[in-house]
Amino acid sequence: MAAEKSMAADKAGRESSAAAWEAEYDQVRDLLSRKFMPLRFPPALEPHLQRTMLSQAMNTIRENYGLLFMMVVAITLMLVSKYIVGGIWIAPPEDLHLLLVNGFGSALGLLAMVMAVQQPWLQRFFVPVTLCVITGLLVMVNLTTASLLDESLRQGSTYVVIFVLQLVYGVSSLPLAVTAFIGIGGMLLSSLLIWGMDLRFDWWLFAQYAGLANFVGIGTGYVIEVRQRRLFLQSRLLDLERRQLNRLSERLVQLAREDGLTGLANRRHFNDSFLIEWERARREHQPLSLVLADVDHFKAYNDNHGHIAGDKALVQVGGLMRQVATRPTDLAARYGGEEFVMLLPNTDTEGAQALATQLLQAVDRAAMPHKASSVGRHVTLSLGVATVVPDDHMAPMQLIDRADKALYAAKTGGRHRVMVAEPL
Repeated sequence: MAAEKSMAADKAGRESSAAAWEAEYDQVRDLLSRKFMPLRFPPALEPHLQRTMLSQAMNTIRENYGLLFMMVVAITLMLVSKYIVGGIWIAPPEDLHLLLVNGFGSALGLLAMVMAVQQPWLQRFFVPVTLCVITGLLVMVNLTTASLLDESLRQGSTYVVIFVLQLVYGVSSLPLAVTAFIGIGGMLLSSLLIWGMDLRFDWWLFAQYAGLANFVGIGTGYVIEVRQRRLFLQSRLLDLERRQLNRLSERLVQLAREDGLTGLANRRHFNDSFLIEWERARREHQPLSLVLADVDHFKAYNDNHGHIAGDKALVQVGGLMRQVATRPTDLAARYGGEEFVMLLPNTDTEGAQALATQLLQAVDRAAMPHKASSVGRHVTLSLGVATVVPDDHMAPMQLIDRADKALYAAKTGGRHRVMVAEPL
């Protein structure tokens, strides 16, 4: 009964796994077939995509933070050097201070982003750190633009804002929702601060470059995210197909080595394992034992109880054998029809006989009714045990022949007993 439950549980597990695979496969195919890709996947897929995009964003920063630092330094130096003639700053001193503060603040912000990427304990805060740093950078540049006295520098600052926004939307690999929050939120926060500080500002120009940069950026970000989502789905589809092929391959290997009814090793698997263990025992001069078992009067059992009941009886006997042959090296197999075999490496005659006796007792405890048996009222077994220490002068079939003769002796001796072949 336990064996039947175990096999039923295995089957249910395989069916559940296959159903889950099929559901995800159909879901991925459906999403890929859509003309307009949604920017939010079902709960089963969205977390995986978010982790993928987060990893890509961190890799982008990790691979380019040196370039980002150089960019900040270069922009600051270009703006500063533009108004130094003969070593003298020709614009108002306040402008120089503002530009240097911007450059220093940008460098600190980038350093915080690099720390969030490089330090494992900070990586879970990568998105909020990035959001705060870039939003702060945009606000700082916009405030500087409103505070600069030199009109040319103010114009140059607007280019920095546009450039930063395009980097955020087009290069950062962050989700569009995050980049849009940075771009639009940064501009709105800048507007509030500029208005609250009562700075002189060209609001029409601000609306033009901020609005246009965000509009183009959101369009770019949408195209990029749709492409990322499609690539993710295609990768997921390939992974699902690979897993299914692996599962089918493993199942085919299992079917080639497993008896379809009892779940034990089949005759082919037994033959392969037997030859391997024979060679190992020969090299190491260790004993190798076989226990051949036959269900008594099994044809009569089928005739009286039906073939379905007969199959159930074989499954139960196979489960009892599996419970007895518990060592990793032991192998319980269906030898053919109602015959079973246990391959017991590094086991002497006494050990093999003890296992055979345990199996016989387990069958007695199971007490499967057998109305047509001349031996008893329940299903019984006849068992033959043989043990050899292989050498170069022996053939593997000698051990099987000796176990078979011992089994024949058990049958002719009254059945439902263990007979041990005489030692060589």
